[in-house]
Amino acid sequence: EDYVFLRDLVKVSALAVAKAPDTESARTMGGFLNVLLGAEDALFVRAFRSLRVPVKAWREADPSPVTAAFGDYLVSLAYSGTFREVCCALYVTEGVYLEWAGLLRKRGARPGVRIYQEWLDIHSEEALGPTVRFLEGVVNGATRAEGPSLQRIFDQTCRYEAAFWDMAYEGDSPTTPSPSGR
Repeated sequence: EDYVFLRDLVKVSALAVAKAPDTESARTMGGFLNVLLGAEDALFVRAFRSLRVPVKAWREADPSPVTAAFGDYLVSLAYSGTFREVCCALYVTEGVYLEWAGLLRKRGARPGVRIYQEWLDIHSEEALGPTVRFLEGVVNGATRAEGPSLQRIFDQTCRYEAAFWDMAYEGDSPTTPSPSGR
C-alpha cells in the first residue's frame, strides 16, 4: 500500500513545486520530489525484488479504499489548495515518518536487514529533517486568516494517516475518513 500511495505523493509533490512562491521553495520541494522518485522508489523496487514479488503485482496494484481515499484527498488538495495548504498536508505525512524513524533510532534500532536500514536512513533527521523543517516553516508563516483552513487540513490529514496505518495493521475497514473530516 505504501508503494501505491507513493504514486499520489509524487503528484502532490510535483504540484507543490509548481505552486511554490519562489525558486528556493521550488528547489526544496523539487529535492523532496527527487528523493521520492529516486531513493524511495528504488528502495521499494529492491524490496520487491528481494521478496520475489512479481513486477506486475507492484506496478499494477490497485489501492485499498483507504489508500485511494487518502491519495484522492491529497491530490485534490494539491490541485485546488494553496502552496501553504499543500505544505501543511505534507508536513503531516512526512513528519510522521521522520518521528517514527527517530523513535526507532532512539530505541537502538540497528536492523540487520539492509532494506530496513535504508528505510531508516531515508527517513532520518539528516535526510528528511530539512524538508520537514521547511514544511513546518511554511505552515508557521501562515496568517491568522489562513489558520482555520490549515487546522482542518492538518486534522484531516492526521485522520487519513491514522486510517492508513490502521488499515496496514488490521486490513481495510469502513472507518475511512470522510472528506469533510466527520
